[in-house]
Amino acid sequence: MSYRRIRWIYQVGFFGLFVFLLVAGAMGLAERYATELFLDMSVLAGLATVITQHNLMAGMFLGVLIAAATLFVGRFFCGWVCPMGACQQLGAYVFEGKDRKDRYTRNSFSRWQRVKYAVLAVFVLAAVFGVVLAGLLDPIALITRFGVTVVRPFVDLVGQDGATQTVAFDAAVATGVIFVAAFLMNLVQPRFWCRTICPLGAMLGLFSLRPVFRMVRDEQQCIRCGRCTEECQGACEPDKALVPSECVMCMNCIDVCPTRAIAFKATRRLEDEAAAQTWRGAWVSRRQFIAAAVGGLASVAVLRNWRNILGRGYPKRIRPPGSLDEEDFLARCIRCGACMNVCPTNVIQPSGGETDAEGLWTPVLKMRYGYCEYECVKCSQVCPTGAIQKIGIEQKHEEGFAHIGTAFVDRGRCLPWSFGKECLVCQEVCPVSPKAIYFQAATYLDAEGQSVEMKVPYIRAEQCIGCGACEYHCPVQDKAAIRITSIGEHRSQDRKLLL
Repeated sequence: MSYRRIRWIYQVGFFGLFVFLLVAGAMGLAERYATELFLDMSVLAGLATVITQHNLMAGMFLGVLIAAATLFVGRFFCGWVCPMGACQQLGAYVFEGKDRKDRYTRNSFSRWQRVKYAVLAVFVLAAVFGVVLAGLLDPIALITRFGVTVVRPFVDLVGQDGATQTVAFDAAVATGVIFVAAFLMNLVQPRFWCRTICPLGAMLGLFSLRPVFRMVRDEQQCIRCGRCTEECQGACEPDKALVPSECVMCMNCIDVCPTRAIAFKATRRLEDEAAAQTWRGAWVSRRQFIAAAVGGLASVAVLRNWRNILGRGYPKRIRPPGSLDEEDFLARCIRCGACMNVCPTNVIQPSGGETDAEGLWTPVLKMRYGYCEYECVKCSQVCPTGAIQKIGIEQKHEEGFAHIGTAFVDRGRCLPWSFGKECLVCQEVCPVSPKAIYFQAATYLDAEGQSVEMKVPYIRAEQCIGCGACEYHCPVQDKAAIRITSIGEHRSQDRKLLL
């Protein structure tokens, strides 16, 4: 069996495992299966966490093992394990040209492949100053977010045959555009994302600058036919002086070589010429480095300035129970969407206007989509970086983590207060005991001048936890008559109800 076919089997197997874990999380099986497995493999997310928070979640040590293995065998993760890499491999196969000369040119090393190292530099510099942007383009976070916010809503909508209640995520369009664009760019260059953009691939490329095992070409057996470069998925030029940092271990060169001149084996100390070639893929010019540094520092300056100006506001920025305070939360969250995937009521959504630019696509609770289930802590169990702390149900309530906001009654829209119509829905669905919503009798004159007695709702602030059940079930269409804001949330001392 050829190496290519073996690799395909592994790629399909790992991609199938990735899909299975996503489905398991959506079906509420996160406690039974390690649904965050692939997110734990991201060395980039692990590095960002270490830089910003100076510690690493236990599960993310899996990424450390992958980085260590990369030192020995190169970027095997990109070519054999990564689900985003598998999608790029499919795109390269679909858009593969037939002209041999064109294929040789498209699969030869290009200076544009150094762009990903500049992207990595921007993310690292931003993380040094406490701004985590890595999750925007981290391939594992991106494909997870795509599966959660684009594929799952579509499948739910089709599967429910037009049912009115389905999963809906506001970031679906933006995430879908990024993913589809990355796939279609294979028309320009095979595995365009992996070669040119991927910051995780850049990091693994740095670890594989001089691997112990690599592709080695026997000069005496080589007939310079160029077949290896025609089929090369990493554009690492195996027919010349191989660029190890670009090799994704596709093994195509071994399979197609007519003279068996290429083999994967341990190498002795590289010759001077080959050693110089080692840095060719990862070498960033002074101009590129300065541009990356300016980009990273500019992003920090802009985002931090917006946070300082607007940070105390955003009453709709309601975070899941167990979330760290806002600054630490933003320093950890990689916007992967894992918490959204396991939420049984669909209340956790990617943020848009609820936060500043730094918080784009981070999870917030939108109570018109759902509500925070009183006996649920699933989102805290799957967060790979600890932005949402792992808590139990008893801990959630006894230590106050359940208090994520406070309900307020809009009397101008409330049926009893403004329209003289009886309604007890908000109190009926309130899960706490004693109820955070109570009714008092109020007497007023109707349009005909008749005295009318009506029960109207009031909020018992010390009991309200901001779960959003009242807002979600409020029968008033459009904007609910009772709404949750983040005021009074447990995680923040400056968001108290009273100054």
